Amino acid sequence: MPDSSSFPPDRSRYPLANVTVGVSVSDVPAADLAERGLGTMHVEHAFWEITRQLLALGANVAYGGDQRVGGYTRRLFDVVRTYTRDEVDPKTRIFNYLAWPIHRNLSPADRNNVTDVCTLVDCALPADLADDPVVLGLKPTDRLPPDPAPNRRVWVRCLTAMRQQMNAEIDARILLGGRYGGIVDGKLDRFLGKYAGLVEEGHLAITSGKPTYLLGGLGGCTAVIVQALEGAVPAPLTLEHHTTADPVYKELVQTHSLSPDAPIDYERLRSEFGSTGIAGVKNGLDEEDNRRLFATDEVDEAVAVVIAGLERIAGAVAEDRHLPVASTRPNAACQSG
Repeated sequence: MPDSSSFPPDRSRYPLANVTVGVSVSDVPAADLAERGLGTMHVEHAFWEITRQLLALGANVAYGGDQRVGGYTRRLFDVVRTYTRDEVDPKTRIFNYLAWPIHRNLSPADRNNVTDVCTLVDCALPADLADDPVVLGLKPTDRLPPDPAPNRRVWVRCLTAMRQQMNAEIDARILLGGRYGGIVDGKLDRFLGKYAGLVEEGHLAITSGKPTYLLGGLGGCTAVIVQALEGAVPAPLTLEHHTTADPVYKELVQTHSLSPDAPIDYERLRSEFGSTGIAGVKNGLDEEDNRRLFATDEVDEAVAVVIAGLERIAGAVAEDRHLPVASTRPNAACQSG
């Protein structure tokens, strides 16, 4: 990952300078939002405000996503074009992580369209897949279909590799909304990874000790993880929920090894979330503030709580990297840049 610390920041103005925050977000099922009296615009607004504040306060943002027009990745690029520091090259502020099946099909034009606002991080194909029959059978211009199960195995392994690399290179993780798979609105809401994207990214962050912020009040996968942290057994974190909905996923679980990665194991996943609990998110917030973050659907409140936590852990990040430590500023979370 490029190092933006070569640009000495004014840490009184940019207290999150050189802190890289992974942001996990995707759409929440409509019925889930409706039960909360919310709509898609609330999730989009929260994503915009969080990334805006992160960039205004000097943080870098890491995100794993494709280049779909209108998607969250594109919205992120719009934000960075507005909120950057004059002395820092904008593309060192955003790191867009791409798994092997995605970046192999990215055209030169697609890459050129974003070189001014982000660094594309092309995650390598896991070495042991180099001689996999599915991989060997792909022509240079072929896209990797999600079916049948041998194809899905390659997708799972590559997405896990991408998420592991990103997790190793970030300082903190924010989770917001998220699809959780299964039958949604009468049809299959399929994901291509080992688990739903936010579940896997949240699990990696929490179990590796990364400070993690869960905006559970807006529903979706993030709310499911909050339930698991508190010891519940939410349906989207059970194997049956997914194997009854997606026959290819069922075949993957039953007949294909993910070695050297760990197998798909929802019981272990729930157990590790439950044993971690609220204290295990290690995000600079006390239990009361974390519970506020888990429950509120007020975007301004959620953003203020997250920024307060990040400013507290930023000092430890700076010390680890032998950087100047910013002093604590009152009402810093309300700065708009």
